[in-house]
Amino acid sequence: MNNFRQTYFVNRPPIQIIRNIFPNWLTLYPLSLYITSVAIVSIIYSAYCMPWYYMLSGVVSVIAFFLFGGRLIKETAIDRIRKSQRFERKLFLYAFIPRVLFMLLIYWVFQINYGDAFGFENADTLFYHEQGMEFANALKNNVFTEVWNFATKSIDVADLGYATYVGFVYWLTDNNIIAVRLLKCVWSTLTVLLVYRLAKRNLGEQTGRIAAIFCTLWPNFWYYCAVHLKETEMVFLVVLFVEQADQMLRSRQFTAWKVIPVLLLAASIFTLRTPLGLVALLSLVFSVVMSSSKVVSWGKRIIVGILAIALIGVVAGNQIEEQSRSLIEQVQGGEQQQNMEWRGRRDNGNAFAKYAGASVFAPLIFTIPFPSMVRPFDGQDVQQLLNGGNFVKNIMSCFTIFAIVMLVMTGKWREHILPLSLMLGYLVVLTMSTFAQSERFHQPAMPFEFMFAAYGLSIAVTKPKYKRWFTYWCALMFIACIVWNWFKMAGRGMT
Repeated sequence: MNNFRQTYFVNRPPIQIIRNIFPNWLTLYPLSLYITSVAIVSIIYSAYCMPWYYMLSGVVSVIAFFLFGGRLIKETAIDRIRKSQRFERKLFLYAFIPRVLFMLLIYWVFQINYGDAFGFENADTLFYHEQGMEFANALKNNVFTEVWNFATKSIDVADLGYATYVGFVYWLTDNNIIAVRLLKCVWSTLTVLLVYRLAKRNLGEQTGRIAAIFCTLWPNFWYYCAVHLKETEMVFLVVLFVEQADQMLRSRQFTAWKVIPVLLLAASIFTLRTPLGLVALLSLVFSVVMSSSKVVSWGKRIIVGILAIALIGVVAGNQIEEQSRSLIEQVQGGEQQQNMEWRGRRDNGNAFAKYAGASVFAPLIFTIPFPSMVRPFDGQDVQQLLNGGNFVKNIMSCFTIFAIVMLVMTGKWREHILPLSLMLGYLVVLTMSTFAQSERFHQPAMPFEFMFAAYGLSIAVTKPKYKRWFTYWCALMFIACIVWNWFKMAGRGMT
Protein backbone atom coordinates (compact mmCIF):
# COMPACT_ATOMS: atom_id res chain seq x y z
CA MET A 1 0.00 0.00 0.00
CA ASN A 2 2.82 2.41 0.82
CA ASN A 3 4.49 1.67 -2.52
CA PHE A 4 1.19 2.28 -4.31
CA ARG A 5 0.72 5.62 -2.54
CA GLN A 6 4.33 6.65 -3.20
CA THR A 7 3.95 5.83 -6.89
CA TYR A 8 0.51 7.19 -7.67
CA PHE A 9 0.06 10.07 -5.24
CA VAL A 10 3.42 11.37 -4.02
CA ASN A 11 5.44 11.08 -7.23
CA ARG A 12 2.66 12.11 -9.57
CA PRO A 13 2.11 15.85 -9.92
CA PRO A 14 -1.35 17.25 -9.16
CA ILE A 15 -3.65 17.51 -12.18
CA GLN A 16 -3.53 21.33 -12.10
CA ILE A 17 0.26 21.27 -12.46
CA ILE A 18 -0.06 18.85 -15.39
CA ARG A 19 -2.49 21.19 -17.11
CA ASN A 20 -0.20 24.15 -16.54
CA ILE A 21 2.72 22.40 -18.26
CA PHE A 22 0.96 22.94 -21.61
CA PRO A 23 -2.15 25.04 -20.87
CA ASN A 24 -5.18 25.01 -23.15
CA TRP A 25 -4.62 28.61 -24.27
CA LEU A 26 -1.27 27.60 -25.74
CA THR A 27 -3.20 25.33 -28.11
CA LEU A 28 -6.26 27.50 -28.68
CA TYR A 29 -4.53 30.80 -29.55
CA PRO A 30 -2.16 29.54 -32.28
CA LEU A 31 -4.81 27.32 -33.89
CA SER A 32 -7.35 30.14 -33.99
CA LEU A 33 -4.85 32.66 -35.31
CA TYR A 34 -3.53 30.36 -38.03
CA ILE A 35 -6.97 29.45 -39.38
CA THR A 36 -8.06 33.11 -39.22
CA SER A 37 -4.89 34.26 -41.01
CA VAL A 38 -5.34 31.74 -43.83
CA ALA A 39 -9.01 32.68 -44.19
CA ILE A 40 -8.34 36.44 -44.34
CA VAL A 41 -5.43 36.16 -46.77
CA SER A 42 -7.39 33.76 -49.00
CA ILE A 43 -10.37 36.14 -49.13
CA ILE A 44 -8.28 39.25 -49.82
CA TYR A 45 -6.14 37.54 -52.46
CA SER A 46 -8.62 34.94 -53.69
CA ALA A 47 -7.04 34.85 -57.15
CA TYR A 48 -3.61 34.11 -55.68
CA CYS A 49 -4.34 32.03 -52.59
CA MET A 50 -2.33 28.87 -52.11
CA PRO A 51 -3.85 25.55 -53.26
CA TRP A 52 -6.15 23.68 -50.88
CA TYR A 53 -3.63 20.87 -50.30
CA TYR A 54 -1.06 23.35 -48.96
CA MET A 55 -3.74 24.87 -46.74
CA LEU A 56 -4.47 21.36 -45.49
CA SER A 57 -0.78 20.65 -44.85
CA GLY A 58 -0.57 23.86 -42.82
CA VAL A 59 -3.63 23.07 -40.72
CA VAL A 60 -2.37 19.54 -40.07
CA SER A 61 1.08 20.88 -39.12
CA VAL A 62 -0.28 23.38 -36.61
CA ILE A 63 -2.77 20.92 -35.12
CA ALA A 64 -0.14 18.18 -34.83
CA PHE A 65 2.32 20.47 -33.09
CA PHE A 66 0.07 22.31 -30.65
CA LEU A 67 -2.76 19.85 -30.04
CA PHE A 68 -1.04 16.47 -30.26
CA GLY A 69 2.16 17.95 -28.86
CA GLY A 70 0.29 19.31 -25.86
CA ARG A 71 -1.21 15.91 -25.15
CA LEU A 72 2.18 14.21 -25.39
CA ILE A 73 3.73 16.75 -23.04
CA LYS A 74 0.98 16.22 -20.45
CA GLU A 75 1.32 12.46 -20.84
CA THR A 76 5.05 12.60 -20.20
CA ALA A 77 4.47 14.84 -17.17
CA ILE A 78 2.36 12.09 -15.62
CA ASP A 79 4.91 9.53 -16.78
CA ARG A 80 7.93 11.18 -15.14
CA ILE A 81 8.39 8.33 -12.66
CA ARG A 82 9.32 5.98 -15.48
CA LYS A 83 12.91 5.58 -16.55
CA SER A 84 14.47 7.76 -19.22
CA GLN A 85 15.33 4.68 -21.30
CA ARG A 86 11.66 3.81 -21.62
CA PHE A 87 10.81 7.36 -22.63
CA GLU A 88 13.57 7.29 -25.25
CA ARG A 89 12.17 4.09 -26.78
CA LYS A 90 8.72 5.67 -27.07
CA LEU A 91 10.26 8.88 -28.38
CA PHE A 92 12.15 6.98 -31.08
CA LEU A 93 8.91 5.46 -32.38
CA TYR A 94 7.01 8.75 -32.19
CA ALA A 95 9.73 10.45 -34.22
CA PHE A 96 10.74 7.70 -36.65
CA ILE A 97 7.37 6.37 -37.85
CA PRO A 98 5.86 9.73 -38.96
CA ARG A 99 9.09 10.66 -40.72
CA VAL A 100 9.14 7.43 -42.70
CA LEU A 101 5.46 7.73 -43.63
CA PHE A 102 5.89 11.36 -44.67
CA MET A 103 9.00 10.52 -46.69
CA LEU A 104 7.14 7.77 -48.57
CA LEU A 105 4.17 10.07 -49.15
CA ILE A 106 6.36 12.81 -50.65
CA TYR A 107 8.21 10.24 -52.78
CA TRP A 108 4.87 9.01 -54.14
CA VAL A 109 3.60 12.57 -54.77
CA PHE A 110 6.81 13.45 -56.64
CA GLN A 111 6.58 10.33 -58.77
CA ILE A 112 2.92 10.93 -59.63
CA ASN A 113 3.19 14.65 -60.36
CA TYR A 114 6.76 15.07 -61.64
CA GLY A 115 7.75 11.63 -62.86
CA ASP A 116 10.88 11.52 -60.68
CA ALA A 117 11.93 11.42 -57.02
CA PHE A 118 13.12 15.04 -56.82
CA GLY A 119 9.97 17.10 -57.35
CA PHE A 120 9.78 20.86 -57.25
CA GLU A 121 12.68 23.30 -56.99
CA ASN A 122 15.05 20.40 -57.55
CA ALA A 123 18.26 22.12 -58.70
CA ASP A 124 20.20 21.37 -55.49
CA THR A 125 18.68 17.93 -55.00
CA LEU A 126 19.63 16.86 -58.53
CA PHE A 127 23.12 18.29 -58.01
CA TYR A 128 23.74 16.14 -54.93
CA HIS A 129 22.17 13.12 -56.62
CA GLU A 130 24.44 13.47 -59.66
CA GLN A 131 27.53 14.11 -57.55
CA GLY A 132 26.71 11.06 -55.42
CA MET A 133 26.31 8.94 -58.57
CA GLU A 134 29.69 10.16 -59.86
CA PHE A 135 31.44 9.25 -56.61
CA ALA A 136 29.66 5.87 -56.40
CA ASN A 137 30.67 5.00 -59.97
CA ALA A 138 34.28 5.84 -59.19
CA LEU A 139 34.16 3.52 -56.18
CA LYS A 140 32.49 0.74 -58.19
CA ASN A 141 35.12 0.99 -60.91
CA ASN A 142 37.95 1.09 -58.37
CA VAL A 143 39.33 4.18 -60.09
CA PHE A 144 41.47 5.78 -57.40
CA THR A 145 42.36 8.83 -59.49
CA GLU A 146 38.68 9.64 -60.06
CA VAL A 147 37.94 9.30 -56.34
CA TRP A 148 40.91 11.54 -55.52
CA ASN A 149 39.95 14.15 -58.10
CA PHE A 150 36.36 14.15 -56.85
CA ALA A 151 37.49 14.75 -53.26
CA THR A 152 40.09 17.40 -54.05
CA LYS A 153 39.11 19.19 -57.26
CA SER A 154 35.63 18.61 -58.64
CA ILE A 155 33.50 19.92 -55.76
CA ASP A 156 33.62 22.67 -53.14
CA VAL A 157 34.52 21.79 -49.55
CA ALA A 158 31.07 22.94 -48.37
CA ASP A 159 29.41 20.27 -50.57
CA LEU A 160 32.06 17.57 -50.34
CA GLY A 161 30.80 15.91 -47.16
CA TYR A 162 27.22 15.36 -48.24
CA ALA A 163 28.00 14.39 -51.84
CA THR A 164 30.58 11.87 -50.61
CA TYR A 165 28.11 10.47 -48.08
CA VAL A 166 25.41 10.05 -50.74
CA GLY A 167 27.99 8.39 -52.99
CA PHE A 168 28.88 5.83 -50.31
CA VAL A 169 25.20 5.01 -49.75
CA TYR A 170 24.67 4.64 -53.50
CA TRP A 171 27.73 2.42 -53.70
CA LEU A 172 26.39 0.14 -50.97
CA THR A 173 22.76 0.09 -52.14
CA ASP A 174 23.10 0.15 -55.94
CA ASN A 175 21.99 3.80 -56.29
CA ASN A 176 18.88 3.40 -54.14
CA ILE A 177 17.26 6.80 -53.52
CA ILE A 178 14.89 5.43 -50.87
CA ALA A 179 17.87 4.15 -48.87
CA VAL A 180 19.34 7.68 -48.66
CA ARG A 181 16.04 9.09 -47.44
CA LEU A 182 15.36 6.25 -45.04
CA LEU A 183 18.73 6.97 -43.44
CA LYS A 184 17.66 10.60 -43.17
CA CYS A 185 14.72 9.45 -41.06
CA VAL A 186 17.17 7.62 -38.80
CA TRP A 187 19.47 10.65 -38.43
CA SER A 188 16.55 12.98 -37.76
CA THR A 189 15.15 10.62 -35.12
CA LEU A 190 18.55 10.33 -33.44
CA THR A 191 18.71 14.13 -33.45
CA VAL A 192 15.50 14.17 -31.39
CA LEU A 193 17.04 11.78 -28.85
CA LEU A 194 20.22 13.88 -28.66
CA VAL A 195 18.17 17.04 -28.05
CA TYR A 196 16.42 15.26 -25.20
CA ARG A 197 19.71 14.24 -23.57
CA LEU A 198 21.29 17.67 -24.07
CA ALA A 199 18.28 19.57 -22.73
CA LYS A 200 17.84 17.15 -19.83
CA ARG A 201 21.49 17.54 -18.81
CA ASN A 202 21.34 21.33 -19.03
CA LEU A 203 17.80 22.26 -18.05
CA GLY A 204 16.16 19.28 -16.38
CA GLU A 205 14.06 16.23 -17.19
CA GLN A 206 10.82 18.06 -17.91
CA THR A 207 12.43 20.59 -20.23
CA GLY A 208 14.27 17.79 -22.02
CA ARG A 209 11.05 15.94 -22.73
CA ILE A 210 9.25 19.04 -23.95
CA ALA A 211 12.16 20.00 -26.23
CA ALA A 212 12.27 16.46 -27.68
CA ILE A 213 8.53 16.51 -28.39
CA PHE A 214 8.87 19.88 -30.12
CA CYS A 215 11.60 18.46 -32.38
CA THR A 216 9.57 15.30 -32.92
CA LEU A 217 6.52 17.14 -34.23
CA TRP A 218 7.96 20.12 -36.11
CA PRO A 219 7.00 19.34 -39.74
CA ASN A 220 9.95 21.15 -41.33
CA PHE A 221 12.28 18.49 -39.93
CA TRP A 222 10.07 15.89 -41.61
CA TYR A 223 10.33 17.59 -44.98
CA TYR A 224 14.12 17.40 -45.15
CA CYS A 225 13.93 13.64 -44.60
CA ALA A 226 12.04 13.44 -47.91
CA VAL A 227 14.41 15.33 -50.22
CA HIS A 228 18.02 15.04 -51.34
CA LEU A 229 19.31 18.02 -49.37
CA LYS A 230 22.00 18.01 -46.70
CA GLU A 231 20.05 19.73 -43.91
CA THR A 232 19.09 16.54 -42.01
CA GLU A 233 22.65 15.22 -41.84
CA MET A 234 24.02 18.67 -41.02
CA VAL A 235 21.57 19.20 -38.15
CA PHE A 236 22.39 15.74 -36.80
CA LEU A 237 26.14 16.42 -36.82
CA VAL A 238 25.72 19.83 -35.19
CA VAL A 239 23.53 18.47 -32.39
CA LEU A 240 25.82 15.45 -31.93
CA PHE A 241 28.81 17.80 -31.65
CA VAL A 242 27.13 20.01 -29.04
CA GLU A 243 25.78 17.05 -27.06
CA GLN A 244 29.15 15.27 -26.98
CA ALA A 245 31.08 18.46 -26.25
CA ASP A 246 28.67 19.37 -23.45
CA GLN A 247 28.98 15.87 -21.99
CA MET A 248 32.76 16.09 -22.20
CA LEU A 249 32.90 19.47 -20.47
CA ARG A 250 30.59 18.36 -17.66
CA SER A 251 32.12 14.91 -17.19
CA ARG A 252 33.98 14.19 -13.96
CA GLN A 253 35.92 11.39 -15.62
CA PHE A 254 37.81 13.59 -18.06
CA THR A 255 40.79 12.70 -20.24
CA ALA A 256 42.50 14.74 -22.93
CA TRP A 257 41.69 12.09 -25.53
CA LYS A 258 37.96 12.84 -25.22
CA VAL A 259 38.55 16.24 -26.84
CA ILE A 260 39.77 14.84 -30.16
CA PRO A 261 36.52 13.11 -31.34
CA VAL A 262 34.58 16.25 -30.44
CA LEU A 263 36.87 18.45 -32.51
CA LEU A 264 36.80 16.02 -35.42
CA LEU A 265 33.00 16.20 -35.31
CA ALA A 266 33.23 19.97 -35.53
CA ALA A 267 35.73 19.72 -38.39
CA SER A 268 33.35 17.43 -40.31
CA ILE A 269 30.72 20.19 -40.26
CA PHE A 270 33.04 22.24 -42.49
CA THR A 271 32.37 19.76 -45.31
CA LEU A 272 28.65 20.52 -45.09
CA ARG A 273 28.56 24.28 -44.43
CA THR A 274 31.86 25.98 -43.74
CA PRO A 275 30.59 29.04 -41.80
CA LEU A 276 28.70 26.67 -39.51
CA GLY A 277 31.87 24.66 -38.91
CA LEU A 278 33.66 27.86 -38.00
CA VAL A 279 30.90 28.79 -35.53
CA ALA A 280 30.96 25.29 -34.01
CA LEU A 281 34.70 25.36 -33.34
CA LEU A 282 34.71 28.91 -32.00
CA SER A 283 31.69 28.23 -29.80
CA LEU A 284 33.62 25.41 -28.12
CA VAL A 285 36.56 27.72 -27.43
CA PHE A 286 34.21 30.44 -26.19
CA SER A 287 32.37 28.01 -23.90
CA VAL A 288 35.66 26.81 -22.39
CA VAL A 289 36.62 30.40 -21.60
CA MET A 290 33.23 31.67 -20.43
CA SER A 291 31.62 28.64 -18.75
CA SER A 292 30.81 28.77 -15.08
CA SER A 293 33.42 27.18 -12.83
CA LYS A 294 30.59 24.99 -11.53
CA VAL A 295 30.46 23.37 -14.96
CA VAL A 296 34.06 23.47 -16.21
CA SER A 297 36.99 23.39 -13.80
CA TRP A 298 40.10 25.46 -14.44
CA GLY A 299 42.22 22.39 -15.08
CA LYS A 300 39.76 21.20 -17.72
CA ARG A 301 39.68 24.67 -19.27
CA ILE A 302 43.43 24.63 -19.77
CA ILE A 303 43.56 21.13 -21.26
CA VAL A 304 40.55 21.56 -23.56
CA GLY A 305 41.62 25.06 -24.55
CA ILE A 306 45.14 24.06 -25.56
CA LEU A 307 44.01 20.97 -27.48
CA ALA A 308 41.13 22.85 -29.11
CA ILE A 309 43.32 25.68 -30.35
CA ALA A 310 46.01 23.25 -31.54
CA LEU A 311 43.57 21.00 -33.40
CA ILE A 312 41.70 23.97 -34.80
CA GLY A 313 44.95 25.17 -36.31
CA VAL A 314 45.73 21.74 -37.78
CA VAL A 315 42.28 20.69 -38.98
CA ALA A 316 40.66 23.96 -39.95
CA GLY A 317 43.17 26.78 -39.71
CA ASN A 318 42.99 27.68 -43.39
CA GLN A 319 39.21 27.42 -43.43
CA ILE A 320 38.86 29.71 -40.42
CA GLU A 321 41.09 32.33 -42.01
CA GLU A 322 39.30 32.03 -45.35
CA GLN A 323 35.79 32.13 -43.89
CA SER A 324 36.59 35.04 -41.59
CA ARG A 325 38.05 37.03 -44.46
CA SER A 326 35.10 36.13 -46.72
CA LEU A 327 32.55 37.19 -44.12
CA ILE A 328 34.31 40.51 -43.49
CA GLU A 329 34.52 41.17 -47.24
CA GLN A 330 30.81 40.36 -47.66
CA VAL A 331 29.84 42.79 -44.92
CA GLN A 332 32.20 45.56 -46.05
CA GLY A 333 31.35 45.07 -49.71
CA GLY A 334 27.60 45.21 -49.11
CA GLU A 335 27.03 41.78 -50.70
CA GLN A 336 23.82 41.27 -48.72
CA GLN A 337 22.38 44.59 -49.92
CA GLN A 338 23.42 43.85 -53.50
CA ASN A 339 21.71 40.48 -53.31
CA MET A 340 18.51 42.07 -51.97
CA GLU A 341 18.54 44.58 -54.82
CA TRP A 342 19.01 41.75 -57.33
CA ARG A 343 16.03 39.94 -55.81
CA GLY A 344 13.96 43.02 -56.50
CA ARG A 345 15.08 43.33 -60.15
CA ARG A 346 14.85 39.67 -61.22
CA ASP A 347 11.81 38.14 -62.90
CA ASN A 348 8.96 37.80 -60.38
CA GLY A 349 11.15 39.73 -57.93
CA ASN A 350 9.81 41.84 -55.08
CA ALA A 351 10.52 45.55 -55.39
CA PHE A 352 10.52 45.90 -51.59
CA ALA A 353 13.42 43.44 -51.19
CA LYS A 354 15.97 46.25 -51.55
CA TYR A 355 14.86 47.66 -48.19
CA ALA A 356 15.75 44.44 -46.36
CA GLY A 357 19.12 43.90 -44.70
CA ALA A 358 20.90 42.98 -41.47
CA SER A 359 19.23 45.85 -39.59
CA VAL A 360 15.82 44.40 -40.51
CA PHE A 361 16.71 40.73 -40.09
CA ALA A 362 18.53 41.01 -36.73
CA PRO A 363 15.48 41.79 -34.50
CA LEU A 364 13.49 39.06 -36.26
CA ILE A 365 16.14 36.38 -36.64
CA PHE A 366 14.55 34.02 -34.07
CA THR A 367 11.15 34.37 -35.73
CA ILE A 368 11.50 34.59 -39.52
CA PRO A 369 10.54 33.41 -42.08
CA PHE A 370 6.85 34.22 -41.90
CA PRO A 371 4.44 31.81 -43.62
CA SER A 372 3.70 32.36 -47.30
CA MET A 373 -0.07 32.05 -47.74
CA VAL A 374 -0.27 33.50 -51.26
CA ARG A 375 0.95 32.24 -54.61
CA PRO A 376 1.92 35.23 -56.77
CA PHE A 377 3.71 32.93 -59.26
CA ASP A 378 4.64 29.29 -59.71
CA GLY A 379 7.82 27.93 -58.13
CA GLN A 380 7.21 28.56 -54.42
CA ASP A 381 5.92 25.12 -53.52
CA VAL A 382 8.37 24.58 -50.67
CA GLN A 383 7.35 27.83 -48.96
CA GLN A 384 3.69 26.89 -49.43
CA LEU A 385 4.15 23.34 -48.11
CA LEU A 386 6.03 24.56 -45.03
CA ASN A 387 3.75 27.48 -44.23
CA GLY A 388 2.35 25.72 -41.16
CA GLY A 389 5.79 24.80 -39.85
CA ASN A 390 6.98 28.38 -40.29
CA PHE A 391 3.93 29.62 -38.37
CA VAL A 392 4.82 27.23 -35.53
CA LYS A 393 8.31 28.73 -35.43
CA ASN A 394 6.88 32.26 -35.38
CA ILE A 395 4.79 31.44 -32.32
CA MET A 396 7.38 29.39 -30.41
CA SER A 397 10.13 31.98 -30.89
CA CYS A 398 8.33 33.93 -28.15
CA PHE A 399 9.47 31.33 -25.61
CA THR A 400 12.99 31.12 -27.06
CA ILE A 401 13.47 34.87 -26.62
CA PHE A 402 11.89 34.74 -23.17
CA ALA A 403 14.26 31.94 -22.10
CA ILE A 404 17.34 33.85 -23.22
CA VAL A 405 16.18 36.96 -21.35
CA MET A 406 15.56 34.94 -18.18
CA LEU A 407 18.95 33.20 -18.41
CA VAL A 408 20.68 36.57 -18.73
CA MET A 409 18.66 38.17 -15.91
CA THR A 410 19.31 35.28 -13.52
CA GLY A 411 22.98 34.93 -14.50
CA LYS A 412 22.52 31.26 -15.45
CA TRP A 413 23.56 31.74 -19.08
CA ARG A 414 27.14 30.72 -18.30
CA GLU A 415 25.91 27.26 -17.26
CA HIS A 416 24.55 26.67 -20.78
CA ILE A 417 27.03 28.65 -22.82
CA LEU A 418 27.85 25.99 -25.44
CA PRO A 419 24.37 25.57 -27.01
CA LEU A 420 23.70 29.28 -26.50
CA SER A 421 26.91 30.42 -28.20
CA LEU A 422 26.50 28.08 -31.15
CA MET A 423 22.87 29.08 -31.70
CA LEU A 424 23.50 32.81 -31.32
CA GLY A 425 26.78 32.74 -33.24
CA TYR A 426 25.23 30.97 -36.21
CA LEU A 427 22.22 33.30 -36.23
CA VAL A 428 24.51 36.35 -36.18
CA VAL A 429 26.38 34.99 -39.22
CA LEU A 430 23.03 34.22 -40.89
CA THR A 431 21.80 37.75 -40.20
CA MET A 432 24.69 39.21 -42.21
CA SER A 433 24.39 36.69 -45.06
CA THR A 434 22.20 36.64 -48.14
CA PHE A 435 20.18 33.72 -46.71
CA ALA A 436 18.70 35.30 -43.57
CA GLN A 437 15.14 34.90 -44.88
CA SER A 438 15.68 31.36 -46.18
CA GLU A 439 13.93 28.76 -44.01
CA ARG A 440 16.37 26.08 -45.12
CA PHE A 441 19.38 27.95 -43.68
CA HIS A 442 17.74 28.27 -40.25
CA GLN A 443 17.65 24.49 -39.77
CA PRO A 444 20.94 24.07 -37.79
CA ALA A 445 19.75 26.52 -35.12
CA MET A 446 16.27 25.07 -34.71
CA PRO A 447 17.01 22.19 -32.27
CA PHE A 448 18.56 24.71 -29.87
CA GLU A 449 15.76 27.22 -30.39
CA PHE A 450 13.25 24.51 -29.43
CA MET A 451 15.42 23.49 -26.49
CA PHE A 452 15.34 27.00 -25.04
CA ALA A 453 11.69 27.43 -26.06
CA ALA A 454 10.91 24.41 -23.88
CA TYR A 455 12.76 26.04 -21.01
CA GLY A 456 10.97 29.35 -21.58
CA LEU A 457 7.62 27.57 -21.67
CA SER A 458 8.31 25.73 -18.41
CA ILE A 459 8.90 29.12 -16.74
CA ALA A 460 6.16 31.08 -18.49
CA VAL A 461 3.32 28.78 -17.43
CA THR A 462 4.16 29.25 -13.74
CA LYS A 463 2.81 32.82 -13.56
CA PRO A 464 -0.51 34.11 -14.97
CA LYS A 465 1.02 37.43 -16.07
CA TYR A 466 3.06 35.69 -18.76
CA LYS A 467 -0.16 34.58 -20.46
CA ARG A 468 -0.87 38.25 -21.23
CA TRP A 469 2.51 38.67 -22.91
CA PHE A 470 1.93 35.54 -24.98
CA THR A 471 -1.43 36.97 -26.05
CA TYR A 472 0.33 40.13 -27.21
CA TRP A 473 2.89 38.06 -29.08
CA CYS A 474 0.19 36.03 -30.86
CA ALA A 475 -1.56 39.25 -31.89
CA LEU A 476 1.76 40.59 -33.21
CA MET A 477 2.38 37.39 -35.21
CA PHE A 478 -1.15 37.57 -36.62
CA ILE A 479 -0.49 41.10 -37.90
CA ALA A 480 2.96 40.06 -39.16
CA CYS A 481 1.48 37.19 -41.20
CA ILE A 482 -1.07 39.46 -42.85
CA VAL A 483 1.54 42.16 -43.53
CA TRP A 484 4.07 39.66 -44.88
CA ASN A 485 1.61 38.28 -47.43
CA TRP A 486 0.60 41.83 -48.39
CA PHE A 487 4.33 42.56 -48.80
CA LYS A 488 4.70 39.58 -51.17
CA MET A 489 1.83 40.82 -53.34
CA ALA A 490 2.36 44.61 -53.17
CA GLY A 491 6.05 44.31 -54.01
CA ARG A 492 5.02 42.67 -57.27
CA GLY A 493 2.24 45.14 -58.01
CA MET A 494 -0.53 42.58 -57.45
CA THR A 495 -2.61 44.33 -54.77
